[in-house]
Amino acid sequence: MIRKRKTTEIELGGQDSFLDLVSNIVGILIILVMVAGVRAQYSSANVSEPQTLANLERQFEEMQAKEEKAIQLRGEVEDLQIQTEIIAEQIRRQSLEYAALFDVMTSARVAIDLAAEEKSQTFKEKIEYQRQLLETNARLEQINREKAHLQQIRPQATVMENIPTPMSKMVGEDKEIHVRLLGGKVVYVPLAELVIQLRRHVNEEQHRYARQQTSVGNVGPIDNFELEFLLKSFQVPSPGIALQYGEVVPKFEPIGQPLREALASPQSEFLRKLFLFRRDIYTVTVWVYPDSFEEYQELKRYLHNLGYSVAARPMSMGDPISVSPHGSRSSTQ
Repeated sequence: MIRKRKTTEIELGGQDSFLDLVSNIVGILIILVMVAGVRAQYSSANVSEPQTLANLERQFEEMQAKEEKAIQLRGEVEDLQIQTEIIAEQIRRQSLEYAALFDVMTSARVAIDLAAEEKSQTFKEKIEYQRQLLETNARLEQINREKAHLQQIRPQATVMENIPTPMSKMVGEDKEIHVRLLGGKVVYVPLAELVIQLRRHVNEEQHRYARQQTSVGNVGPIDNFELEFLLKSFQVPSPGIALQYGEVVPKFEPIGQPLREALASPQSEFLRKLFLFRRDIYTVTVWVYPDSFEEYQELKRYLHNLGYSVAARPMSMGDPISVSPHGSRSSTQ
């Protein structure tokens, strides 16, 4: 029992010595590591110091160069600012000058427009007055001319009793050649031939017309003209049939020849008709419209030179050539 205890004590003492040895070795190792670290740090510091100084010098030089460049650029910027201010001042002055010039031009333009408008209005009024004056003078001249023509060709008025005339007595003893002047054109009007044809027609149809109080109809055409008529039957003083009214109507328009053309050649249609009638027996009755008064004067001189007597029948535009027992006879000139 006692031997065993002793052995245990010897073993425990040997373990403590080992631990102390290990501790000492660890401590030595730590010291060696620290020393090595210090030496490595010192060596590193000694090696990088020249490089750091070189870098600092290079960086300093770069900073100096950049500063000099910045100073130069700042000077250029200041110069540009000064030039910009100068240019801005010049632009401002020019803008003021342009504005003043524009105001002057605007005022001048307004004045010119007003003057032109006033002048144009005055000119228009003057032209209008001149136009009205010309129209008035032309109208007055036309009225005077028509008045003179009417005074020259006005027939003498005759009073006729309103007595029904039998057809057998409708055509009188006067011999007339009827001519129409319209639109400057002359045409022979076969009025006498149409009346003769009407008389024959009534004689043939007198029984039919006698049974009616009034009758209408037409005869023709002769030379493009028809006679539209209105008949009336009567019993007092004796039974008969009378012409109340008749119109000589062309079947188509325009007809006739321009007057100068018709008088230029003996072979013209108008002169061939005219020369069928003896100038010492027949009177030429001219139915003349307002647009042909000048042509009438020329025709009248021509007929007088040929030896014909001339009578005028002034007509209004649109009025037809008509016959009636209530009308007046032609008056020769």
